[in-house]
Amino acid sequence: MPQKSLPTLQPQGLRDLRAYQLAKQLSHLIYDLTTVLPKSEFRLVGQMRGAAVSVFGNIAEGYGRSAVGDYIRFCEIARGSLAELGSYVEFCFERKMLKPADETKIFEQYNHTWNTLGALIRSLQKKKQDGSWDRTPGTLKEEGATYDFEPELFTFDDPTFQSSILPDEDSTDYPNEEDNA
Repeated sequence: MPQKSLPTLQPQGLRDLRAYQLAKQLSHLIYDLTTVLPKSEFRLVGQMRGAAVSVFGNIAEGYGRSAVGDYIRFCEIARGSLAELGSYVEFCFERKMLKPADETKIFEQYNHTWNTLGALIRSLQKKKQDGSWDRTPGTLKEEGATYDFEPELFTFDDPTFQSSILPDEDSTDYPNEEDNA
């Protein structure tokens, strides 16, 4: 029996957004890979799955906002969730809880998602700075070619990662609990 196709959800531009697509693919991969974890690791599985869906969920929430500053903020929250997921994945491989054969696949998907999300954030920051942000219906087009994309290998020692999750030394601003969800 052929599978019935689902109706198209709005906004379609979100579904065309490469960072959203990659984050969603990564979530499916995490769901598949965590099925092999021991039942006793149910909390870790829940954390990993929650962080994974939070990435594309926050991209979607930011996309749905009318202010570019909000969009950027939610993309940065998505990047924090992605970094959280990366720490769990790294831990699972260190503990040999996941198959070594899956390491390349997940790291490549993770790094591609990290780099593309970073490119989206830089693109949005540029649009905010030069005033080219336009949310008039039908005018917003997110195309991969418009991103200033420079592939880089993610590492947890990366100053970009550190600065995205740690407050400045002089700052008294600490992340809210809701930012860690």
